[in-house]
Amino acid sequence: MSRNSTKNIIEYVIGQRLRSLRKKKGFTLDTLAEKTGLSKGLLSKIENGKVSSPVSTLAQIAEALKVKLSFLVDGEAGMPERKYTLVRQDERVRLDKDPTSFGLYMEMLAHEKPNKLMEPSILVLEPDRTEPVIFTHPGEEMLFVLTGVMEFNYGGEVFTMQQGDSLYFDSTVPHGGRNVGQGELRVLMVICEP
Repeated sequence: MSRNSTKNIIEYVIGQRLRSLRKKKGFTLDTLAEKTGLSKGLLSKIENGKVSSPVSTLAQIAEALKVKLSFLVDGEAGMPERKYTLVRQDERVRLDKDPTSFGLYMEMLAHEKPNKLMEPSILVLEPDRTEPVIFTHPGEEMLFVLTGVMEFNYGGEVFTMQQGDSLYFDSTVPHGGRNVGQGELRVLMVICEP
């Protein structure tokens, strides 16, 4: 199966999960657009698998629908309960970046595990971003730099993290990082939401 056909399947599946959940919650596209700040047209394209959504867009939708981001990606509610999950390197679900937007993507590390307390992923940031993307969300987060150099902004305090450095923090405080190295930045990220 080619990368493009795999990507199309993932977009379609995410779109179907979104439509199903939206209808289950009793939301129209107009209602969801109002709650997310996204256009009705974009939401329709996502539901129909016509567009690859950046992580930030999926996170906005998940927050508005009061579900974890992983639900849209892996549909954890419909999967049988298991005590473990093993995800091989070539089986990771990749949430593609929007090339015109943030310059990042995520590789989901436990997308097959339902009812997770933590959401582990590898965050990949390309070099040459002028400003970090700032996020806030409920819970706590841990970062571990696998490769590269990251400038991290936490509540206005800015510091540099290099390979082997880690950070644990309250994710309700505005935070975000950018790649200040020459090559790709890869960060193990674990999010724990209440």
